[in-house]
Amino acid sequence: MSPSAAAALVPSVDVLVHSDLLGPLSIPADEIITFPAGLFGFPECRAFVLVATARVGMFWLQSAEYGTLAFLVVDPFIFFNDYSVDLGTLELSRLEAKEAADIAILTIVTLPRTRDDIATVNLQGPIAFNLSAPLAKQVAIAESDWGVQRPIDLKTASK
Repeated sequence: MSPSAAAALVPSVDVLVHSDLLGPLSIPADEIITFPAGLFGFPECRAFVLVATARVGMFWLQSAEYGTLAFLVVDPFIFFNDYSVDLGTLELSRLEAKEAADIAILTIVTLPRTRDDIATVNLQGPIAFNLSAPLAKQVAIAESDWGVQRPIDLKTASK
């Protein structure tokens, strides 16, 4: 039996991730997403879990290392029809992706401080997730008119 076939027979071990926002999360160890370079502003944070919300295309990106650190992330293509992200060969190779179709893009939302304010989304610094390996990387789009604080109406996401 090959080593990879033997590994497939071993059940995944769950890891307990503490989240101040979501409570304790029991996550299969192989679903911990590694950010080799961390996130912009949080280079020491390298392990995260992605937790779906009740709304389509919205997730919590919870740090597996720091219970207080969680980001609301969204599928930007649901909200912005003409948004696009072109990943270069270097980004794809760092994510160990064979092709662009292996990648999912999510963007970080900044929630408003009051009900009268509007949420914004960082379309200039999307996060690229490898769908076949637990790897992700936040990318900087140098030349973009989208910006880092684009208003977004989260109510338009379907339940």
